[in-house]
Amino acid sequence: MAPSKTHITVAGTLGITLSAIFVGANLGISYISIPTLLLPPPPSPLPAPANADNAASPTAISSEKPATKSPQLARQWQHIYDIGKKAGPAAALFASTSFLYAFRNLPEAATRQRRLFLAAAVLCLSIVPFTFGAMKRTNDELGRRARAALQGDEDVANSDAAQGTIESYQTHDLLNWWATLNTLRASLHIGAIGSAITALSL
Repeated sequence: MAPSKTHITVAGTLGITLSAIFVGANLGISYISIPTLLLPPPPSPLPAPANADNAASPTAISSEKPATKSPQLARQWQHIYDIGKKAGPAAALFASTSFLYAFRNLPEAATRQRRLFLAAAVLCLSIVPFTFGAMKRTNDELGRRARAALQGDEDVANSDAAQGTIESYQTHDLLNWWATLNTLRASLHIGAIGSAITALSL
C-alpha cells in the first residue's frame, strides 16, 4: 500500500526537526561556545603604568587576545569538534533520509513538491563535501595544534608559512575563521528547512 499523505507529512516534519537541531547546535557553537572561549581577560582595576601600551590605540591588539592560552584553546576546540563530528553527521543523514522518503513516495504528478524535498535532501548531505572541502585545512591545522598541546608543545602559528595562509594564523584568529565556516555550513540546513517547509505547504 502506498504511503498516505500523513506519512509524507510526518517524514517531512521529522527531517525539518533534525535539520533544525543541526542548525541550532552549529549556531550555538559558532555564536556561543567559540566567543566564550575567546573572551579577553578582565580589565585591571589598577591604573595602567605611564609607559604601558595604549589599549585604545588602533595598533594595540593585546586587549583583543583571549585570556586562555593558545594550546588550551586548541584542546577545547578539539573537544567540541569531537562531540560535533559524531552527532552532526548523524542528524544530517537522518534528515536527508526523511526528505528522500517523502520525495520517493509522492506521486509523480507532485513535481514541485518532489523537487523541493529532493533539494532539501541534497542540501542536508552537502555538509559532507563542504566539511572535507572548505573546512578541511582549517580543521587539520586546529587538530595539529590540539595534538601538539597534548604533548606539551607550545602552540604557535607556523612562521615558515606564507602570510595569509591557514597555517600562519594565530589560534584565536583561526577559531574565528572556523566559526564563520561553521555558520556557513549550518546555512545549508537552513536552506533544507526552507525547501521542506515550502513542499509541505503545497
